[in-house]
Amino acid sequence: MYYLTDEQKKRLVEAIRAVYTIPFVDDIEDYIWEAIFTYSKSIPSVDPLTNIRSKRLFDVVDEERKIGWSIKAAQRAITLPCEVEVVIQRADIFKKAKLLDFDVLSINSPTEQLGAALLKHWYDKKVQLDAKVQGVEDKRVCILLKSPDRKDYVYFEEELVEYSENDLKWDWTNDTKTGLQARRIEDNVLIFRWYPNQKQFFERFTFPADAYNFSIEPQRLAVDDVVELLLAKLEDKL
Repeated sequence: MYYLTDEQKKRLVEAIRAVYTIPFVDDIEDYIWEAIFTYSKSIPSVDPLTNIRSKRLFDVVDEERKIGWSIKAAQRAITLPCEVEVVIQRADIFKKAKLLDFDVLSINSPTEQLGAALLKHWYDKKVQLDAKVQGVEDKRVCILLKSPDRKDYVYFEEELVEYSENDLKWDWTNDTKTGLQARRIEDNVLIFRWYPNQKQFFERFTFPADAYNFSIEPQRLAVDDVVELLLAKLEDKL
């Protein structure tokens, strides 16, 4: 678990408050969350207006320190501690069986074999490959949890854990084989869930009781005021 400094906490809260004052912004997600994150960490951001956004795993990279973050935002009622599931990948392991060094994979394959294919699809073909391409040595995950009314938040950052086949036990959630799940052998904690129909691969993260949480009161500025203010600022730069 990684923790923000007091200055980073201050910048995070201020950035979120500032973003919500703009009536053209409806939520904090995708690039908006990336921009807030880089501001809070004082890392240069990649502006999608002038750059093509990478589809690589690590949304934000600190090139100097070789740290890469896969950052996500999720919505739910705020309670701590809690568990949060997020989509990490679309994994069509049936179609890519040979690429994953399996002759054939199907819904009737042994669960251990399907799990091994999923781990290879995620770690070998995505995590490790993208880390090498992006120059990342310190791999991390960061999730911003938002309450439905956008007043309460939790910040979560930890190492991107790379599980081995021996760490997990894979089982179907029911007899219809609509979902495959992996539990950590040492403590039976649910870690992964995969749905063969949609091919979506989820990872579950545990937010500890001491995760950084805070509240704001979102306030909007009038549209005309925002446009006038920003255009005036733009004129000053010309």
